[in-house]
Amino acid sequence: MVKLWMRAIKDQADDMLQQGCRMKFDKSQSTHTKLKMVESILSNDEIRTIRWIKENYDSGRIPLNHARICPQQDEGSLDCGAFVMYYMDKMAKEEKMPNKVTKAQMMKFKAQIFKKSAEHKQSWNSAN
Repeated sequence: MVKLWMRAIKDQADDMLQQGCRMKFDKSQSTHTKLKMVESILSNDEIRTIRWIKENYDSGRIPLNHARICPQQDEGSLDCGAFVMYYMDKMAKEEKMPNKVTKAQMMKFKAQIFKKSAEHKQSWNSAN
């Protein structure tokens, strides 16, 4: 699915960048028998992403890593959002993921996230 999406974006990149927009599914005007598409102006992030895909994507160059382990959070934990962030952080840093994530590991990770958020220049306590 990812390869199909990347290929489609790469194939349409020149047109989207030249026109400054992309086609987007409009859920509010669509039915189960007819899909309505509308033009959507590209955001700066979309422009950067499309340019990156255009310049860098080659289906043979981007390796996909398949996780062979299925890490688990502590039983009874209802904090799956932080757990998913922890998992993504480990994958992004290419660090080894433990088979079991302890409550102590999650508390430490949450503290790091809170610290980064509180110290960010656009945080709620920022003077900027």
